Amino acid sequence: MRMLLRAEAMKTQWKIVLLLILLDTLINAAMGVEQLNSLKEFFKPSWTTLYIHSVNLHSMFFYPLYCGILASLLCMYEHRDGGWKLVMGFPGPRHKIFFAKYLVLVGILALVQVVFMLGYLTAGKLAGAPGSLPWGTLVYTGLGGWIGILPLAALQLIVSIKVRNFGASLALSVGYVVPNIVLTGFHSSIGAWLPFTIPYYVMMPQTAIFAPRVEPYSLWAITLFTGLVYLLIGRRFFEKRDWL
Repeated sequence: MRMLLRAEAMKTQWKIVLLLILLDTLINAAMGVEQLNSLKEFFKPSWTTLYIHSVNLHSMFFYPLYCGILASLLCMYEHRDGGWKLVMGFPGPRHKIFFAKYLVLVGILALVQVVFMLGYLTAGKLAGAPGSLPWGTLVYTGLGGWIGILPLAALQLIVSIKVRNFGASLALSVGYVVPNIVLTGFHSSIGAWLPFTIPYYVMMPQTAIFAPRVEPYSLWAITLFTGLVYLLIGRRFFEKRDWL
């Protein structure tokens, strides 16, 4: 497995990955600061307010969208010139290849969260956000948002393996994410069954006036259940597919 992880890391197009991560961080940090100033008559400026403004688009759009884009990038090499046939020459169970790609994907998604949080902290310092930092919220939503995207990562990896064309895979990812504007308005016990909504349910603080209604126990139960189901489906799909 260590050799597979190393191979996946070497094949990853890190320049594109890092560019995407920086764009997410810069756009959402800038929007957070701009709204902190422009909406101060409606929302009292604070570190929490800045976080709510910054995390809104990140958790609803960028984070789940990046999950699909990154999954497609991880499979791009194999879709070229019969690359899957070469990969299948690995002397070991096929499912290890699937799980190696999955681990690299979720590792990059963890990096997205870390850089986003660093961008938020930097933006707040530069903007002089008043009050104290909501460390409890940052830890829960940062880690929870990453755990919440694990089911979507498994699903997107299955789609990216099956769909050979990067443009088609990207279009599907956008198609999943756009309805979030409506779907995240549902109670979490309903909306969380659609894995691309979970990061928003977890990361949007319940103190926000437009936060969706979230039941933590059912949300995490759905996340665990769907995550395991998609992983098992992905493993079976990868092992049974005819790669010739």
